[in-house]
Amino acid sequence: MLINSVYFAQSDANSILRELQNKYNSISDLSVDYSQRAGGKVILSGKIIFKKENKYRIENKNQIIGSDGNSAWNYNASQKKFVITNYDSGNNSIYSINYLVYQLPNECTLSARIESVTKVLELTPKTTNLQFRKIDLWINSDNLIQKIVLSDYNNNTNEINLSNYKLNQKISDSLFSFNPPEGTKVIDLR
Repeated sequence: MLINSVYFAQSDANSILRELQNKYNSISDLSVDYSQRAGGKVILSGKIIFKKENKYRIENKNQIIGSDGNSAWNYNASQKKFVITNYDSGNNSIYSINYLVYQLPNECTLSARIESVTKVLELTPKTTNLQFRKIDLWINSDNLIQKIVLSDYNNNTNEINLSNYKLNQKISDSLFSFNPPEGTKVIDLR
């Protein structure tokens, strides 16, 4: 009987993952507001902007991180520093939609549960190579990620809430390049 329960849980998890991937396959670009909590306190908030292929921009109070698909860059306003590198397609950032939706599930065991009316897809690493114990993806009725909860091996949790999705807006490619203000220290590592 326990085997059937695990089988159905795995089957449900795979079905939820397919629905999630199908949704993100249908999105050419998006913007979403985020707030990140650690230890119960908001530590970051801002906006994430994503466009296929591999273009992203993450904005918060003092920092803008982005990529045009060829180069990745990080601008820190408070330090007046701009760092630019070659884009790494293997970027395993918790903010990377490609990583969360497509790459990470292949490296994890999946299970699913329902919390209120929200589907929760739990990803548990198959090996200890990943830097977390598990990640829960809270998926709303539109098959969009509304919350990411990362639990590490020290039982710390990091929670990212996503809201105010705007999909397929035909976002301009110019948003994914950045010219730092005059007086900024530029570090080019390409």
